[in-house]
Amino acid sequence: MARVWGERPDERELEWFYERNPVRPASVLLGEEDGRVIATVAVSFQRMSVAGAAIEVGMSVRLATDPAFRGRGVFRRLEEANEERVRGFGVPLLLTVPNAASAPVFLERLGWTALPSLRVWARAGLLPAFDSGPRPAAGHDRVLRDDAWIRWRFVDAPRPYTVVREGGLAVSGRRGRVGTVAAVDGPGLGRAARNARAPVTIAIPPPWERKRYLAAGFVPTPKTFTVLGKSLDGTPLPPRPHFELGDLDFV
Repeated sequence: MARVWGERPDERELEWFYERNPVRPASVLLGEEDGRVIATVAVSFQRMSVAGAAIEVGMSVRLATDPAFRGRGVFRRLEEANEERVRGFGVPLLLTVPNAASAPVFLERLGWTALPSLRVWARAGLLPAFDSGPRPAAGHDRVLRDDAWIRWRFVDAPRPYTVVREGGLAVSGRRGRVGTVAAVDGPGLGRAARNARAPVTIAIPPPWERKRYLAAGFVPTPKTFTVLGKSLDGTPLPPRPHFELGDLDFV
């Protein structure tokens, strides 16, 4: 990770992310050569609403190959092995938000499918933001957040979040001068935007909530995140799975 991304997460963050997920611990595989770790792949797990049913979904995350060993198929072989392992857990679907390097391997070598992308929206921090009516949760392909998930993902996370759970859920974060609306359930959008306390606040509005985000001062930006999916047992892929910024720590 240090050779690929310039810094290595500390042990507490690795333990939190890989081992303490309340759905199940992450499935992590390492590639080694001559006693040296040269690659890592992981699948994290979460509960999602897909086609109206609550199911467990795997997320391929934190994928890294040492630059000196790229182009040798190491990532492909590790990912194939991890997908087979996750299939054995009975998990029906895999999703991922890849980077530019991994996306072609997923699509061309591993049989994944491109799904609608996620667009980032932004608002100026000085604009007023008001809470409005409840978000409709049923019938949309999205992450399900119970108490255990919220505590693990936001309250106990190494990265600080502001979590408000009065009349719903409003989670905000901040990285430097950029605030994030990390997650909203119910009429908490305005609260999350205010709590970010940043010159610019970003979010990924669910498609069914875009009018509410427009009313709160958010506008679409050119920035998008790619979403890919793969069925492990023939279960149809969700046509438009949605993730908010806090679901996967995009920023």
